[in-house]
Amino acid sequence: MGNFSESFSDEARRAVLEWIKSEGIFKREVSDEMADWHYVVEFPLESGQVSDIVMPKGKDFVLVVSGLVFAEEHYKALHSLPPNKKKEMIFRWKMDLLFRNAEFRMLPDDMSIQRIDFSMPVYLEELTKPKLFEALREVFKCKLYIIWQLNHHFGDSSRGGGVEAMYL
Repeated sequence: MGNFSESFSDEARRAVLEWIKSEGIFKREVSDEMADWHYVVEFPLESGQVSDIVMPKGKDFVLVVSGLVFAEEHYKALHSLPPNKKKEMIFRWKMDLLFRNAEFRMLPDDMSIQRIDFSMPVYLEELTKPKLFEALREVFKCKLYIIWQLNHHFGDSSRGGGVEAMYL
């Protein structure tokens, strides 16, 4: 698409909004002073999983972002493990996630982890509906990986459904 410009941001805004509305995943637009535009979507449709599609100010990419906050029982179970077991489990997650296309951040840090944020940029030069939805799928798969890991090790906290039941 060449050099970044405001017109590309407007063009990207219109295209992305059309794509997410046509797929029925658009939830709302968010006011965000750090972004030219910011949409919230439910992806996959009817999953209850929320992602953000953001055009950061002054950048030449659209960012697909989603976070996973640990259920209270998973948080307590993880942090009650013996330190070496906890460290080993988190190290495994980091190594597995390293080979995914999405970037990840463990917050507040990897040993006091309460949530994990996943993000994947789609540069304007390659922004197409397939690339955008590939980024949405990638971020969702990363969340699903952690959800399934937590459920496998500590039991299902979804109380009868949710992502676990939908995507087995």
